[in-house]
Amino acid sequence: MSRAFPDFKLTVNVHDLFPRASGIYVLDIKIQVWFRSRRVPVRLRCRKIGRKILKSGNRNGGFRSLLVVGGCHQDVLGRAAFIYEPATSCPGIVTRRPGGVARNVAVLLGRAGAPCRFVSKVGNDAAGRELIAELTSAGIDTSAMVVDANGRTGTYLAIHDEAGELVSAISDLGLYDSFVLPAAALNNDGDPLVFADANLAPGELARLADAYGDRLVFDAISRAKAPRLKPLVASGALIICNLPSAELLVGHPVERPIEAAERLLTTGARRAVITGGSKPLAILDDGGIIELTPLPTEVVDVTGVGDAQTAGILLALAAGAPLAAAVKVGMMAARAALATAGALGELPADVIAAALAAET
Repeated sequence: MSRAFPDFKLTVNVHDLFPRASGIYVLDIKIQVWFRSRRVPVRLRCRKIGRKILKSGNRNGGFRSLLVVGGCHQDVLGRAAFIYEPATSCPGIVTRRPGGVARNVAVLLGRAGAPCRFVSKVGNDAAGRELIAELTSAGIDTSAMVVDANGRTGTYLAIHDEAGELVSAISDLGLYDSFVLPAAALNNDGDPLVFADANLAPGELARLADAYGDRLVFDAISRAKAPRLKPLVASGALIICNLPSAELLVGHPVERPIEAAERLLTTGARRAVITGGSKPLAILDDGGIIELTPLPTEVVDVTGVGDAQTAGILLALAAGAPLAAAVKVGMMAARAALATAGALGELPADVIAAALAAET
């Protein structure tokens, strides 16, 4: 295609349309711009264009369908502007934002173009309606969301001192204790990859393990919630956790992720990813254990790093990648989150490309 004007000419050549093993077709386009018979350098920003192609031309975008189940609540965060003093009112800033590991992961997956269905429980209140609306706007199927007519949406309230360190927190998430998974959450149609966080009650986590087996990925979330997964370590599910949570799962103090992986193996675990901050993370995969060392990264903000890493892992697994390759994609997402102020709003284009390329 060529368009000419008195002093300007634009030429677009479609060179090839070639398939990837993932099912995506990649368009090879060459664009040339001429101004007064001289060629002009062109720089293209294709990130948003690529997203639209994935969502319209091929809705699955090369990704297996995903079912995400778990926490979806509001976070209320207060940070002192000056030196924090207990037992008194401190000047500062209060912010409110959507929260819940499962919700955060689902939004990153949906915005990356992966077909994602989300199941959780919220109250019939303004916060619950806002959470569902935002999930829907990210392209996520919320048709199986449970709205409790008599309950209120969960809230996590945290107080941070002037340096950003946590001083105190209250977790008002009792709504999840009475959450019974709807039939849609246990429906195997479409052979989905399933992710669940440990906000769910132990009995509901067990139901998911029975229904999905090795297609299930658990996130332990925290030391407080990790014990809920201990009876399910040998279920065949992939378990993602940090070092403190891993200690509770193995029932023994450990200093390095690889030690936790070795102990998990003796308990019957088949697959696990154990992170340790700047320490090498460990991957347990069908009896084999490997370490991967995070690359040095300038830390701007640690908010949402774990959620970004988990989303990166899931995205690559949904593209058909083996576990070790998927974890490398997750590490890329974590680095992007560390370099971003606040939680990562979407997975960067290079992370999505790496997920699709990591299928072998």
